[in-house]
Amino acid sequence: MAEQPTPLATRVTRRGIFEDDWRARVTPARPWPVVLLHGTGHSKGLWADLGGELRADGWAVFAPDYGFRATNPLRESLDQLAPYLEAVLAATGGERVILCGHSQGGLLATLLSFGMPERVRHVVCLAAPNHGTRLGGRAAGLLKVPGAEQVLRNLVVGVWGPSALDQIAGSELTDAVAARDVTAPGVTYTCIATRTDQLISPPSSCFLDDGGAGVVQNIMVQDVHPRAVVLHEEIAGDRRVRRMVRDALDAVAAAG
Repeated sequence: MAEQPTPLATRVTRRGIFEDDWRARVTPARPWPVVLLHGTGHSKGLWADLGGELRADGWAVFAPDYGFRATNPLRESLDQLAPYLEAVLAATGGERVILCGHSQGGLLATLLSFGMPERVRHVVCLAAPNHGTRLGGRAAGLLKVPGAEQVLRNLVVGVWGPSALDQIAGSELTDAVAARDVTAPGVTYTCIATRTDQLISPPSSCFLDDGGAGVVQNIMVQDVHPRAVVLHEEIAGDRRVRRMVRDALDAVAAAG
């Protein structure tokens, strides 16, 4: 078998530095550590701004690099992240975590809440393909064509790696998510999407349906800031979105 080429996304230089502080501890006012999960092709430096602000707000904040810049298959990344969360809890004295993820990181946060709900208090998804993406309408239909997987490899795996296949609407993983409940018991969710997302199609793929249980808050950026143009790559660093995330976490802390 030919060796899998290195995805182009891993070769792009990313700005930002964010390091874990394993001395951080939870407090009565902030009883859950926050774990930030970057998206495909990114690194934890993505969280330099939001992570710094959350620390200033009193949270113990962590952010892993995972999955070869998040280009590995999602199941491999889940296997890597679960013990990382346990290590964060052991170090900080917390019993549950708050997860905040951008793009693939948001989908992984949702999946982690399904797999270990007793260890997750809240999930924040930023432009996450929770129900899969059509990559702007260019790729999802190919999954229904015989031999499509190889075509998709030629189109997207060379850029984003095997993780791209797992995130396309109609993949085995997204179909499995669609076939089950979209919230986990005891976990609350904040899902933030942008209408000017050029990659997650439709942008509402980020949103979760709690069946009226009141555990999900779905927010479209432009419903709060009508003139905002926030692209997929920008949402995690956008100052307005960062404010939304901080407010959401404050609300979780107030709810206890």
